[in-house]
Amino acid sequence: MIKKTIINILLALVAMAGQAQVKSGLDLCLRDEATGEWLIGLFDDYAIFDCEYWEYAEAGKGRVVLTKDVQRKEIQLKKNSIVIDGVKHKTSVLISKFLPDYPIKDEATFDGTILDNEQEATLRVVHRSGKQGILVSTYFKHLVKDEQTNYNANSDSLGRCEVKIPLVGQTSSMLYTEATPKIYRLDNWMWIPYVITPGDKLLFFIDDVAGCIYAMGKTARMTNEFLNYPLYGYNMDYNERKSMDFISFIKKFDKELNSLTQRRESILATHPLLSKRYKDYTTGMIMSFFASDLGQLRFNRSKVKREEIISEAKRRDLFNPDVPYLVLERYDNFLDDICDVAIEKHCVIGSGVPFLQNILKKARDGQIKLSTEEVNLIESELPDEAALEVPSTALLDSLGVWIEGFYLTDTLEALFDSRSDLAIEILNYYNQKEIEAIDLLLNLPPMLQEIALARRIRERLVHDVKPLEDYEMKELRKNVTNPYLLGEVLATNDKLIAARKAAEAIVTPDPRTLAELTEGEDIFRKIVEPYHGRYIYLDVWGTWCAPCRDMMGYVPQMKEQLKDLDIVYLYLANRSDDEAWKTAIAQYHLTGENCVHYNLPDKQQSALERYIGINGYPTYKIVAPNGNLLPSFAPHPNHPDAIRYLIEELKEELK
Repeated sequence: MIKKTIINILLALVAMAGQAQVKSGLDLCLRDEATGEWLIGLFDDYAIFDCEYWEYAEAGKGRVVLTKDVQRKEIQLKKNSIVIDGVKHKTSVLISKFLPDYPIKDEATFDGTILDNEQEATLRVVHRSGKQGILVSTYFKHLVKDEQTNYNANSDSLGRCEVKIPLVGQTSSMLYTEATPKIYRLDNWMWIPYVITPGDKLLFFIDDVAGCIYAMGKTARMTNEFLNYPLYGYNMDYNERKSMDFISFIKKFDKELNSLTQRRESILATHPLLSKRYKDYTTGMIMSFFASDLGQLRFNRSKVKREEIISEAKRRDLFNPDVPYLVLERYDNFLDDICDVAIEKHCVIGSGVPFLQNILKKARDGQIKLSTEEVNLIESELPDEAALEVPSTALLDSLGVWIEGFYLTDTLEALFDSRSDLAIEILNYYNQKEIEAIDLLLNLPPMLQEIALARRIRERLVHDVKPLEDYEMKELRKNVTNPYLLGEVLATNDKLIAARKAAEAIVTPDPRTLAELTEGEDIFRKIVEPYHGRYIYLDVWGTWCAPCRDMMGYVPQMKEQLKDLDIVYLYLANRSDDEAWKTAIAQYHLTGENCVHYNLPDKQQSALERYIGINGYPTYKIVAPNGNLLPSFAPHPNHPDAIRYLIEELKEELK
């Protein structure tokens, strides 16, 4: 019995010894002298190879065995070389701040392919200090949605962290960790640019002890080169740009662009083996910063003409960048802006003659039904349409006013208002003009045009809170064929369809009880009267208001965190279509026994807002249990703790 126990103990000790982590006693990064790449990192607790972390199965003098899952790699360390699984590499120990210049040319270009579906890429960051809790941040802009996803992670007990990033194409981003500013900084810029490919891996080694940064992976060369020779675009001051006319803007930017170009040419002359990707990326960076500010000139309406912006973009060939869309910093801003410029120029306000001629043609072709009387009416009104006095584009620009569309005579306006199918024709015509504007005025490359249209259509869905009509769906499928782009728009459309269906069950207070009221205070008192004794969180918003919609995303979490408080959530919609209003209520889950919604006629809403003191959207206020409106603004839904504090403070005052 004793003998058996001793044997069991010995076996257990052997097993425990086998499970103990093997240490290497090493601390070095090796560079492949033939390719110039960072080949391998060998540290005491783990090794880095092929962007993966490996453990040590064995460690002896001049030899280690790495293991990961079921893989094993035999490493032999020799003077100025390393043998990995029998393959010898001439190496040197990396001690420089950044990776030295690569010894060979690299003519590889960026890949502009847009995949049909997202694939995950893996970004890993390791800090040599091994400190836990170091913040690492990166971000990615969405190809179709006008939004950005931020990825934040904290390092583990060995200083490491990783994020999985869904991508549809080779994409650029920026990396920041709390340790990097002491090592890398360009003026006040502390973010490190990189490019990553769907399905690939990229690893950053941040030596926060010796002060070094190295990148490993298929696209790492450009980043390693950029760390040595950083070159961003010129970032014009917002207020400075807003005050400029077109000539002043070009003169100012040309001066800065010339300076950046000279610096770039000097770098390339001194370091002729820099990769094509470095050359293309730095050129693209300079170009996209300029393009972004050029597009923003559309807001300088009294100083800059739309045709000047489009002509300048064409003159500099901004629609045919050498670098793919997803790799260009800020190019998404430019693409959205230049499309708006084209639409503003092409769809400026005028008479409805072209539209009406199109309606008559559709009637003749049997595409829409018009009675003989309606045809005669439209034809008889055409002379009056042509004679309508409409302000010129020059006058609108000089006044800083932008308006698009067309006028109809009162007679024709009544006709189109009386028939929903004809009203849809107005939208159909205008949507066609948008596509026509982008097609004719910009002549974008096919994929870039699909991206631009997908972004616009999805943004219109979000803004209007209405799913696509049949004719709009046909136009979408005709003009956007890439499966990923099309799928993203359809996904947004499907959510709106589901929300519209759910909206059918939404019951709102009968506004007819307020019909005779015209004064803002009277309307307010009538609305809040049923909720005396309870706190009211008042939200004045509109379906058309992007900041309002952004805040709606925080409402479910806010309500959950404040569910122990007796709060009524009162929503007052401004100038919102009834159908879109109810769809938005369902879409953002603004329902429940403690949620009350009003979408009043414009005059009543305006009177109510004057009483409340609205000077922007969204606006949030608190109504006390006695029905009195607090004079100060309330915190936004993304700050539920602040809302709680305000209500708790009010409770104390009312005791």
